[in-house]
Amino acid sequence: MDRPTALAKARVLFTDSAGRVLLVRLCSVAARPHWGLPGGTVEAGSETPRDAAVREIREELALPCSPGRLLSVDWVRRPDDLPRMVHVFDGGQLDERDLARIRLDETELGEWRMCAPEEARQLMSPQSWGQLKESLTARAAGRGPAELVDGTPVAH
Repeated sequence: MDRPTALAKARVLFTDSAGRVLLVRLCSVAARPHWGLPGGTVEAGSETPRDAAVREIREELALPCSPGRLLSVDWVRRPDDLPRMVHVFDGGQLDERDLARIRLDETELGEWRMCAPEEARQLMSPQSWGQLKESLTARAAGRGPAELVDGTPVAH
């Protein structure tokens, strides 16, 4: 019997006092640099998306993380691959001390940077930009989670 299958992902939205967003570049994408919010895959059967966010931020950036509100949930369709359900959590604001503590897991991440939203839009795929934009909107409005499909809000 075929069973529906999808991957669960957890991402964390961090900003600084200037409103810039923390983005990371994955090492594994050779054709084109892939920039996105930090996070990763939820381990099947052993953790929740929130637990995965804490673990991934600790492993990939060496930062302690206590995710706040769930800002968005995005159903991302992938041609010839499993769909992904991406949970984006509010990571709050990082100060200069936090940024100085970042230590990348170089097996997974090539670099990190703080980006104004306009720069992030240029670096990210349309779906990832949609997740970021709608998560920023939900955070600013004090609401959420935004319901998305491929980074686009679902009309109700």
